[in-house]
Amino acid sequence: MDTYFQIDKERAGVLVGTGMGGLTVFSDGVQALIERGHRKITPFFIPYAITNMGSALLAIDLGFMGPNYSISTACATSNYCFYAAANHIRRGEADLMIAGGTEAAIIPIGLGGFVACRALSQRNDDPQTASRPWDKDRDGFVMGEGAGVLVSLSVHMLMLRIESRA
Repeated sequence: MDTYFQIDKERAGVLVGTGMGGLTVFSDGVQALIERGHRKITPFFIPYAITNMGSALLAIDLGFMGPNYSISTACATSNYCFYAAANHIRRGEADLMIAGGTEAAIIPIGLGGFVACRALSQRNDDPQTASRPWDKDRDGFVMGEGAGVLVSLSVHMLMLRIESRA
């Protein structure tokens, strides 16, 4: 029997965060507002721009009814989500937590914002060495996009999983 069907969905949660939320949807909404007025903004503007949508859609899809929210702490978002998810399990509030973070900000407004605050490295003549986070002469970071998600289980759920495979 697959372990997925043994999950108590009231004790399973999702905690996926993002530093900036749906930046593309936000940018497109602002452009629609400026060019064509508020009536031409998509009705999905708010739902897809808010930071908790990743957690919400995943929980809805899986039917998970445990802890469900997002955390937004810039570049540390995933780490905070992992920690908070582990705490839900430690405190006995959940047996399974899906936790992590995602970011996709390589669009004009995202890059422009980081350029404006001088957060990006200016020494990019050699792409192989552009990212140098521990170099004493670093001058900013190199922009990227991605996601990272972990599934954490309580000892009880882990034992059920092991027993189901025996």
